[in-house]
Amino acid sequence: MKTNLFFFFALVFLLAAGCTKDVYDLPVGTPSTEAPPVNQAHPMKDSINAIVGRYIAKGIPGIQVAVKNADGWYFANGGYARIEDQRALSSEMVNWYFSLTKIYTAALIMKEWESENINLELPIDNYLPQEVAAGIEGSDRITIRMLLNHTSGIVNLTELPEYQLWQLNRPLEQPTVEERLAMVYGKPLMFEPGSDFSYSNTNYLLLQNILEQVSRHPYESLLRSKILAPLHLNHTYYNLPEAQARQLSFPNYYFDRYANEQLENVSEWNLALANASDGYGGIAGTPADAIRFMEALVGEEVVSPASLDMMYDWVQGRESTQPDYGMGLEYYQFAPGLSQGQYGHEGDGIGCTTQVMYVPENNTYLYINCTVGRQIFGPYLFKVTDFKNELCGYVAKWR
Repeated sequence: MKTNLFFFFALVFLLAAGCTKDVYDLPVGTPSTEAPPVNQAHPMKDSINAIVGRYIAKGIPGIQVAVKNADGWYFANGGYARIEDQRALSSEMVNWYFSLTKIYTAALIMKEWESENINLELPIDNYLPQEVAAGIEGSDRITIRMLLNHTSGIVNLTELPEYQLWQLNRPLEQPTVEERLAMVYGKPLMFEPGSDFSYSNTNYLLLQNILEQVSRHPYESLLRSKILAPLHLNHTYYNLPEAQARQLSFPNYYFDRYANEQLENVSEWNLALANASDGYGGIAGTPADAIRFMEALVGEEVVSPASLDMMYDWVQGRESTQPDYGMGLEYYQFAPGLSQGQYGHEGDGIGCTTQVMYVPENNTYLYINCTVGRQIFGPYLFKVTDFKNELCGYVAKWR
C-alpha cells in the first residue's frame, strides 16, 4: 500500500483550527454515460456485494467497485454519492484517479522510447530545461528509468513541510508546477540513484516535464492524442475546469479531519488538489474507463510488447519483502503462494482512495473507489485499507 500525500501534514492538521465544516462541498451532476452491460449472474457478485456492504456498515460513506473477466462486467455500489442528501452512488459516476495517472504517464514515456525520442538510460539533465536540471540534485546521474521506477532518490514533494503547509493555508489555490519544483530544488537525495526504492511524486512531475520538452506538446495533448482518443476513452478527463467538473457526475468526497469519525465534506479541495496533481495524479474518469485502459495496456494496445515487458521489470527496496514497482505499475501479492503477483496502482487524494488491479492468474480486472480519505492516522486509514486488502485478496484468489 502506498498512500502518497500527507502523513506529516496530518500531525499539523490536527492542531489547526481548520475551516467551517462542509465548506468544500459540491453539487453532484447527472451521469452522462452508461456503464457496460452487467452480468447479473456474475459468480463474484454475492461475495463482492457482501464485502462492500460490510464496510459501508463500518462507516465508509461511498464505495464503487467494478470487475471484468471472462464472466463479463459486474459493478457494486454502496453508500451515497453525497451523504448530506443521501444521493445514490452509481457506477456511471466519474472519479478522480489520482496516482493511477502514473500508469498513463509511464505509457506515454514508453511511446516516446519506441519512437527513439527518449533513451531510458540517459541522465535526465539531457532532457530537462537547464534551470530545472540545475535545481535537481543528481540530475547528471539520475536516468529516466530511475524516475519511472522510483529509484532516483529524489524527495517526494508532497511530503515536504512547505507543500503540506501550503495545503493548510491555501487549499483552493494550489501551487503551480514551477512552485512545486522550486520546493524540491537543492534538496539532498535520499540515497544514491539506483541503489534503493522510494516512491516520489516528484519523479512523475519531472517525467511530465520531459514529455513536454521532447514532444513540444502539452501533457494533456499527448494524453488525448496517444491514449484517450485511440482507445475511445470518452469518459476520461484531465485538467478539468471547475465549471465542467461541477457539471460532471463526481461524487462528493470526505475526510476525517480530527480522526474522530466525524466526516467533513472536502469535495472542492479534492478537486483543486487533483487538478494540480498533473502527470502524477491529475486524471479522472469512470470505473469502466479505468478498466478499459488497463485491459488495453495488458493487451499490448497501448505500448509495444517490448515496452510492456520493461514496465514489468520490478524493483525492490532494501527493506522490502517483495517487489515494489515496475515502470508506472505497483506490484502486489494479495494471494501468497500463487506463481504470479498482481499489479496496477493505488491513488489517494485528501477525500478519496482508488485502485486498479490486474490478476494474471484469473485474468480479472478490478477497480475500486472509496469516497473518503485515509491520510490521517486513525479509524478511516484502517477501515479503507482493510476494505481494499480484503477485496483485492478475494479477487486475487478467486477461481
